[in-house]
Amino acid sequence: MIVCVCNAKNCRTVREVLSQSPHIDTPAAAHRAMGSTPQCGRCLPTIAGMISEVRNENAVATALAAAD
Repeated sequence: MIVCVCNAKNCRTVREVLSQSPHIDTPAAAHRAMGSTPQCGRCLPTIAGMISEVRNENAVATALAAAD
């Protein structure tokens, strides 16, 4: 699925960047990590949601690893 039409970024690209860079906490930071800048801004809420999803996934993985 295309997340950012202006910069031709799909959900796979965004997820890869977010999983490789856990310090990313804003959509603007995600764009910088992808080597782009937000243009129209329509992608920002989607990327913010993806950041939350990746954080939650990482938190669950950390909790499961600690439980072992």
